[in-house]
Amino acid sequence: MRGVAAVFVCSAALLAAGCGTGGITKGGDPAQGGPLFVEKCGSCHTLASAQTKGTLGPNLDDAFASDRLQGYKDSTIQQVVRDQILIAGGRMPANLVKGADAEAVAAYVATCAGIERPASSCKVSAAVGPALPGLAGKGQKLYASLACQSCHTTDGSKSTGPTFKGLYGRQTKLTNGQTVAASMAYLLESIRDPDKQIVAGYAPGIMSSAIKPGSVSVSDAKALIAFIKTLK
Repeated sequence: MRGVAAVFVCSAALLAAGCGTGGITKGGDPAQGGPLFVEKCGSCHTLASAQTKGTLGPNLDDAFASDRLQGYKDSTIQQVVRDQILIAGGRMPANLVKGADAEAVAAYVATCAGIERPASSCKVSAAVGPALPGLAGKGQKLYASLACQSCHTTDGSKSTGPTFKGLYGRQTKLTNGQTVAASMAYLLESIRDPDKQIVAGYAPGIMSSAIKPGSVSVSDAKALIAFIKTLK
């Protein structure tokens, strides 16, 4: 996603027909879109209300703050975001969210990005489940703040990266043909140096583009692993 000023190629006439091929965006629930944004977009985009700090893609607060100063309406921003979701480009996969989910994410960004004092409804908690105690609790918070949920689910469903559910101790096949156990040592190395050993079926460079090698401390990585251990 880029700011309206950078990608605004729709004239008033084009907006009437819907820029791109997805038609005019209608409705969309920002309250539903917030958690979806955190889950699907947060690892790449910074948006203060969502507490996401991704740097792979544009900072959406910066992008849309200037557009708001130029007088662009929420409906115009929502349309541009919706079309960017559809068309995407670069590292951003097209249709990362679809249908009503895409409408909701676009509505959330249009409502909450680039606003100096966003409404309390814009605030999103990315925590997963009830708060856990101790080291696992710290890891639970890191799972949210580092936007791990953008690539790793906790319920076994498929995503850009392997699910964390049942991961600890699981036999895992790598792209080099080896099969290893997802032990403390393996997970510690995988978090600290994401491209060192890639799980079969997944592409290198995804996690390392968002989480630079060595940027997660050993203590934080151990906390994340403690959280992963709870996901049986």
